[in-house]
Amino acid sequence: ILGWAILASPYSQFAMAKNVNDQELMDVAYKAIKQRANTSKGEMAQRIIDDENEEATLKGEAGSEETSGGQDDDAWIGGYFLPDEFKIDPRAICQFLRKVEKEYSPRKVNPYHNNIHAADVAQSTHALIQMGGHDMMIAYSPIEIYSILLAAILHDIRHPGTNNNYQVNKLTDLTLTYNDVSVLENMHASMASHYLVTGLGEGGNARDREANAPGILGRMTKEQHKMARASIIKSILSTDMSQHFSEVGKLNRQVEELEIDIMSDVDFEKETTMASHFLKNIIKEKNSKLREKFLPFLLHMADISNPTKPHDVSVEWANC
Repeated sequence: ILGWAILASPYSQFAMAKNVNDQELMDVAYKAIKQRANTSKGEMAQRIIDDENEEATLKGEAGSEETSGGQDDDAWIGGYFLPDEFKIDPRAICQFLRKVEKEYSPRKVNPYHNNIHAADVAQSTHALIQMGGHDMMIAYSPIEIYSILLAAILHDIRHPGTNNNYQVNKLTDLTLTYNDVSVLENMHASMASHYLVTGLGEGGNARDREANAPGILGRMTKEQHKMARASIIKSILSTDMSQHFSEVGKLNRQVEELEIDIMSDVDFEKETTMASHFLKNIIKEKNSKLREKFLPFLLHMADISNPTKPHDVSVEWANC
């Protein structure tokens, strides 16, 4: 349910709030949905508003007021609106997540790299994205955001519970397949890619499934599909801990260069903090390499973020 809550937001929040009669959350989600309905990609949002108005009419209550025009398609109004963006059926999201979860071992079989870890990393990645707020939505396109969230969900799929050193030393089949290089990460990325293309192996051939059922990638164009798959593969490979220190060093140097540029352009006595300008400047052409690495690095941070969690949670993971 956590993955659905993230990927189908804010529709998932609205549905859950209605189910438990949480009026405050309903109001927040509905406000975002009303704003989205005014954009060029608000078909699902408009259907929900129409349904709510019809329900209110049947109950003899006042319907929702019409939203005002002119809402910018790129405005940050809460939620990802991925079902609208890529014509994804929320039920397809649920179906995908249920099947992916079955590919993760339960905790009693794999104490650490299990379905709970996948959910934790997905939530942590989502939280880091949300910290960027409106600026994150300007710096990265919906397909990039969706891809990193899917990568978080898929990043340890079918993890065997041993590490790369074990795989290489035992000369396992995975080691021979991936030539000793990022063995598990390559396997996870390969499985993720396979599932995205074949629709998790449901009946019929891949071509028929792609034509008849939108699935987790919805109605993406061929180019969007290629972009999402490439992004997911790259992001999963970035979780290899053997690359941690070299990649952190490179990223630090790039961030320092960007900070120097920001310092020369911004009057911090009149304007806000360095953090508020980072994402605004990362989109410049000269910072393209940093921008390309940033989202995969967010996933890597989320993957190893347990020490930053509340003490009880951190200790629980440390004891796995």
